[in-house]
Amino acid sequence: MTDTPAAERIPAPDPAQHRHPAPGRRPAVGRLLGVDAVRTLAIFGMVWMHFVPTGWLEPTPMGQEWPTFLEWLNQFTDTRARSLFFLLAGVSVALMTGGSSPLAGREMRAARLRIAVRAAVLFLLGLCLAEVSGVANIITAYTGWLLFLLPWTALRTRTLFGAAGVFAVASPVFKIASMNWGQDWGFMPAHGPDAPQPAQGLALLLSPGDWLTTFHNYVFGADTIYALPLLLAGLAIGRLDLRDHAVRVRMAVAGLGLAAGAWVVSWILLAPLGLGAAIDRYQEAMAAPPPPAADGAWQMPVVPWAELAALSWPGPGMPQLSVLEIVWMVGVALALLGGLLILMDRAVWRTVLWPLAAAGSMALTWYFVQDVIGHRLMSASGVPGNQDPQSLVPYVLFVVAALALSAAWRYFFRRGPLEAVVHRAITWAVPLRAH
Repeated sequence: MTDTPAAERIPAPDPAQHRHPAPGRRPAVGRLLGVDAVRTLAIFGMVWMHFVPTGWLEPTPMGQEWPTFLEWLNQFTDTRARSLFFLLAGVSVALMTGGSSPLAGREMRAARLRIAVRAAVLFLLGLCLAEVSGVANIITAYTGWLLFLLPWTALRTRTLFGAAGVFAVASPVFKIASMNWGQDWGFMPAHGPDAPQPAQGLALLLSPGDWLTTFHNYVFGADTIYALPLLLAGLAIGRLDLRDHAVRVRMAVAGLGLAAGAWVVSWILLAPLGLGAAIDRYQEAMAAPPPPAADGAWQMPVVPWAELAALSWPGPGMPQLSVLEIVWMVGVALALLGGLLILMDRAVWRTVLWPLAAAGSMALTWYFVQDVIGHRLMSASGVPGNQDPQSLVPYVLFVVAALALSAAWRYFFRRGPLEAVVHRAITWAVPLRAH
């Protein structure tokens, strides 16, 4: 979960050494701190999703009206932090395989092997985290995404962007079709109380009979199909020359244009052209109570194809079903990456945003910490995943602590605690001399 295979200590900025480079001139080779900063935003967004603040200084009990801004932010952040995290996984794989100058031959084979080893180590760490927190986590899914991206690392940037575009349409179409008619498809996993429940945590390693079910649920799960276009878009973005100032400017401008265009097109299709009415009818049908058992079995309402054009909050759509939501997220990611990479070349902003970049270089460590806090220490009645309503205070304390501790840790150490474990395992399995 780092952007480059060889992390380096982040020194205090020196204005004499970190002047803003002229357009077309590359800064010194090292960590792309702008990518680390965006990764921090993704992690903090996922932390927000786990904490779900319902009040400012005191939590608002469930069932009562929340502060309007917090309710809006909860809805806005939901799934979008994960979406940014998915895309950054592709960026990471691109950078680990050469960035804008892809490795070839023996070097590429060694890089792919190191990514495969990274995936195996992260999978074990994810199982350990599930054992401690008591619930499943995104780390185990992340390992599958790393392996999925390996064969795509041989393709050119334009081909990757094209493939991302194809999946941006195909994935939501598949999701809507599977929700409407997937119960008749023999290859779809079973759902409901009678569906098999595979082992969780480290117990999965000792339950080989559950491995196929776990893999089956993962492949056709809620996140995997939706993540595919974002993973490929991230891999394509990572193949751009992220150290070139002109490329960064084009990324920021194109990202803003892409996000704005997706919003405008969605609004036109839903409001003036009337596609939003079908989504409103679907949501009303979903909210209606099922009829009594004597009236027959309740049928799930058919998901309208209008969902393909609907952005999620503040729009009416579900992100996994929307083509334009994927386009919007790619635009947001491009704008964030381009903007923060530009800012990180300026000494003043490099100083101001240093803690943000430091926390991003320790994303794996902080994900573990927040997952245990959110699902174990803050759970209602000691039941993992059953969390009490929280005020904004715990979230703010976590963010401040993460930024401060990350800045201090990275000043003295090359990698975060868990990042060092992963790096040591990789270099043991695939020594650097293999390159």
